[in-house]
Amino acid sequence: MNYIISFIFVAISVFAINKTKIFRIKSLPKVWINIAFGAKLFAAIAMLTIYSRSESIKKDADIFRYFNDSKVIFSALQNGEPLNYLKLITGIDSNNKDLDKYYIQINNFEHKESINTTSNKFFIRYLAFLSIFTLGTYGGIVVITTFLSFTGLWWIFLFFYSKLRNLKWVIFAIIFFTPSILYWTSGVLKEGLLIFALSLILNCGNYALQGKHPIKRSIIILLSFLVIFSIKPFILFILIPPILAYLWLHFRPTQRTLIPYFMMGFIAFSFASESGKYMEHSVFDLLLEKQLQITDLAISENSSSLISPIAFQANSLSIAANSPIAVINTLLRPMPWEVNNIFSFFSTIENMSILALIILIIIFPRKDVDDPSLVWFSFVFSISLFVVIGLATPVLGALSRYRVPGLIFFLLGLVQLLDIERIKGIISKK
Repeated sequence: MNYIISFIFVAISVFAINKTKIFRIKSLPKVWINIAFGAKLFAAIAMLTIYSRSESIKKDADIFRYFNDSKVIFSALQNGEPLNYLKLITGIDSNNKDLDKYYIQINNFEHKESINTTSNKFFIRYLAFLSIFTLGTYGGIVVITTFLSFTGLWWIFLFFYSKLRNLKWVIFAIIFFTPSILYWTSGVLKEGLLIFALSLILNCGNYALQGKHPIKRSIIILLSFLVIFSIKPFILFILIPPILAYLWLHFRPTQRTLIPYFMMGFIAFSFASESGKYMEHSVFDLLLEKQLQITDLAISENSSSLISPIAFQANSLSIAANSPIAVINTLLRPMPWEVNNIFSFFSTIENMSILALIILIIIFPRKDVDDPSLVWFSFVFSISLFVVIGLATPVLGALSRYRVPGLIFFLLGLVQLLDIERIKGIISKK
């Protein structure tokens, strides 16, 4: 049954890609869109294979443990208790004693959530909802989630392509074939849903600013904000300042590009610094707490990719002083001498490729940037995310995954600064 359901949803996905207007673009052959989707399915299968090597690995893998909890919620429907299913999936009347028999089987519902946590509840409920359509099969959920992630990446491609038409193939290659982006946005992981929500904000926002159904699209944007907040609240906190700066420049295009991004960043950092006055714990306290939690977990599981945690204090001066090393850890580690398995080997190759790209930009900088505001947006969002996860996550394997939303925008920001035509000219002469 699992294979049959999986095949049905693969067929539906391929039909949607080839027959709907969403994936139609004159300047890009349809075959490449199908190749990109095929690569994502392959990555999802590879992830499933890797994390199914043994029962101990399978037990602790995120791609399985959230699904296992969702099966408990879906079992309420199978047991003829649709009311209990609705209570579990919506959170309404969640303290009802009739639900205790389900709660005792669910292992990943948080008791305390904050801006530095991720919401397992939302993702588990999302999987339990999909189980209605997949009849509770895992393969069907893998295909649907992978397709949503692929759709999100496609919409991000369309957004950047609309601004940078001369970089079409470069943008396409970065979004769909960067190894860590391809891998970590496939399968049953939160990153795929995050990418989908981010893409809705970009595309609906872009069309709304053009006056195309602004009210309808504004509602979709607000719902997307809610999804991001429900999955990883700190990403929403990081995302809002560059969005406000981008809007500022849209409505006041004569303003110097640096000023809005500097002002919004300064306000956000000031709020974080003083957040202890308005919240039970300041944002920086929560960041330090998250680092301790991840470190303790890595030690208890004897993680081979644990590195020395960044020793920072919960104040603005310490955060600012340690931000550069946080960005370096997130973007460039593991280094070649830190390779200890096949995963870190591929991560190192990718990291060295990013470093090579940065060096190329220094040698061949582009004099005129097509959209300076888009460059600033990409870097402010991505580097802010790198700082937060770099400070909070002293585990290289986790960094490779958590950085993915920021990595997309960082790479797309970099290529806008590279004089590709000059490089082509040198290559053609040689």
